Amino acid sequence: MSRIIENVGMLDLTQATEETVTSIERIGNVGLVIYRAETAHLLTLLKNAGNIGKTIEIPEGHRYYSGTLRLDEEYFLLLEQPDRVFVNGTVIIDKGVSLEAFQNGTLHLVVNGEVYAPRHLAAAVTSALLKVGGASAEIHAYEYEPRFESGKVHLNNAYLASGSEPMELVLNGMVHLDKELDMEQFSARIEKIQVNGKAIIHEHQSPYFYDKLKKINGLVEVIPAGFEHVTKPLRLNARSVRRFKGHKLYTNKPLILEADVTRDAFSQAVSEIQSTSFIICGEEIEDLVWERCPNLNTEIVSYERLFVFISGEETWSKDQLAALGQPASFIVDGTLTFDDDVTEEDIRASMSSLDLFGEVVVGEKRIKGILYPYLRANNGSIIVKGTEEELAGIGNVGMLSL
Repeated sequence: MSRIIENVGMLDLTQATEETVTSIERIGNVGLVIYRAETAHLLTLLKNAGNIGKTIEIPEGHRYYSGTLRLDEEYFLLLEQPDRVFVNGTVIIDKGVSLEAFQNGTLHLVVNGEVYAPRHLAAAVTSALLKVGGASAEIHAYEYEPRFESGKVHLNNAYLASGSEPMELVLNGMVHLDKELDMEQFSARIEKIQVNGKAIIHEHQSPYFYDKLKKINGLVEVIPAGFEHVTKPLRLNARSVRRFKGHKLYTNKPLILEADVTRDAFSQAVSEIQSTSFIICGEEIEDLVWERCPNLNTEIVSYERLFVFISGEETWSKDQLAALGQPASFIVDGTLTFDDDVTEEDIRASMSSLDLFGEVVVGEKRIKGILYPYLRANNGSIIVKGTEEELAGIGNVGMLSL
């Protein structure tokens, strides 16, 4: 396991030992730490941890469950011995569970998260949780059993037609409302929505969406009226640009305009661009691109004759640089590694500018210094080989068990 971990949503110490904890050299900010009484002392060993938002001790005698726990009538009827459970996550109680079965069951439940209970059980569930110290749970009383979706969800007319009764949606991840979604049907079929993540909607859908939105842990992105949502990097040349006729483009991905896109062709194709990413264009049309970008945060990088765009991971040698034949604008959105044989003369002969949104890895510090005068946009980093381990580790982690 890496000894350096950037940020951790939840740190599970329930099975941890001194050896596993001390193997971590540094850990970033921790949202939540869960531990048992017998592992409580390990908290003091997290000397290089960042801020800790919350710590929870699992009550003695409780088994630990992480994730989504569904409880139906049969579960309660079959309980012969007390069942003590600590849940970090979500508990869903089936709408078929009767009040009698719930009250006669010997479930002792403590929840850090959310509990979804049918309306006829909401009061009893609240009372039961308070008795055993589960007041940190958020309780949702539902009329129709919630429909949980995770990951990327495309909400379209077919999705609306898939249910036989009104839907209560709990969306974890990203939800995108289809532009052609029938909003009258949406209003009739959707009872309520909870979003844990991000929702992308079109401007005309806003009144309907917000009317059904009961809770959001994240953000809502609204695509302005009249704009075409571009969901992947778009590269246009003299031929492909003809498909656009006065289009308004909305994107958070790179837009790349080849050198053969003329002023007249671009003027006819694009009337406005709203972008939170960057735009690559030739110097000949740079002024037109600026005119069509009202958002001052949009980065526009231009090139004179030739550009090299790095979006993934590429390694360039001395011979590859020489093969360019002329200085080029390097735009790095991924990772560009220069071979050890690349010299100062190679850089000067092949690079006219460097726009950095990712990483450049070089063989020695001197080459790093040579690159700095070429920098225009500097939203990335230049790393010397051999020092990667200083930065190595695990990025943001949702849950870490030691």
